[in-house]
Amino acid sequence: MTRDAGPAGSPLTPCVILGAADDERAEGFGAALVRAGLPPARVLDYARFAEAPERLAALYPEGRGLLRLESPGGDPRIRRALVRLAGAVEAPEDEPDPPTRLRPDRALQRGLAAAIGLAHRTVPPGIVATHDAEAVARLYDKRACHTAMAEAGLPVPRALPPAGSFATLLDEMRAAGLSRVFVKPRYGSGAAGIAALAVARGEIVALSSAEHVPGEGCGTLHHTHRLRRHRGAEAVALVDAILAQDAHVEQWVPKAAIEGRPCDLRVLVVAGEPAHAVLRLAAGPITNLDLGGCRADADLLRRLAPPATWEAMMADCRRFAATLPHNLHVAFDVALTVGFRRHVFFEANAFGDLIRRVRHEGLDPYECQVARLPAWIAARRASRLAA
Repeated sequence: MTRDAGPAGSPLTPCVILGAADDERAEGFGAALVRAGLPPARVLDYARFAEAPERLAALYPEGRGLLRLESPGGDPRIRRALVRLAGAVEAPEDEPDPPTRLRPDRALQRGLAAAIGLAHRTVPPGIVATHDAEAVARLYDKRACHTAMAEAGLPVPRALPPAGSFATLLDEMRAAGLSRVFVKPRYGSGAAGIAALAVARGEIVALSSAEHVPGEGCGTLHHTHRLRRHRGAEAVALVDAILAQDAHVEQWVPKAAIEGRPCDLRVLVVAGEPAHAVLRLAAGPITNLDLGGCRADADLLRRLAPPATWEAMMADCRRFAATLPHNLHVAFDVALTVGFRRHVFFEANAFGDLIRRVRHEGLDPYECQVARLPAWIAARRASRLAA
């Protein structure tokens, strides 16, 4: 790895990470640089950058190097800075929301895209950035991401029109002939606020980590990090509150199960090629690891799938990654359906490379990115020259 990305003339030097200080992602990538024999990265957090954008340009005194764009993480200070950058108004800083409260994240999405766009305009022309502002904004928006994957020819669940209330959603479900759907906050991550909704024989059940607190309007939502089944009127109130914050609704597609546990994959594609994958198994349809899902070796699922099915899934990963040529990596949430013969994509993530304890060709996700970056940068430069 050091031979490919060594210090002499490396396009990765100097490297600046625009993200959050002490974040596991930034630390992981920085450690990978050092293991490759490169100088450590400098980290500039989004709040300090938004306060004085010229700080970023000053970190490239020779007008060359790498700018790694990272997830802003959950730091409230960074969130407020990005929301201000988007020109939105949020709760006063002396009266912060409880950390569990779920809010519509449209302002955060706009602020992050604005910050990435500003970073591109601020750095010298010779700097290579790992992410594109437009692509990050599209992937952060579940409705737009679903549309983009469908347009790229990927198999995705059937989407329902936007609904502002449970009553409207119920009408849409009946019209579509669906009794089970996923209701997802349009902007958000980590399954926070997602509800798996089933309506059958007069019974209404919603599985979610969100808790609804009655109050003004549709009340408030809080992320509990614990899945619970809500029934009847309680489920209706919960779904009403999620829909009121703007939600993407899609068909609940049953996933293949291993030993009775539904499962799906997080697949990381780096420089256009699939790399790391982790299998997630759970007792129900929501498999996120921080909500009780457990990890397993992706080969466990691969051995159960026909080779052609697995390769078709990987080919679709490549196909969609090719639509994001200015993003070094993209991560997919994808599953095989019951019977193991078809696959379905649920989401694509711009910052989905925090995959622990998994190696590909002997490398962790950040080492893999460092190893593939020189060729990816060379290809981008060649593409610009050809244009």
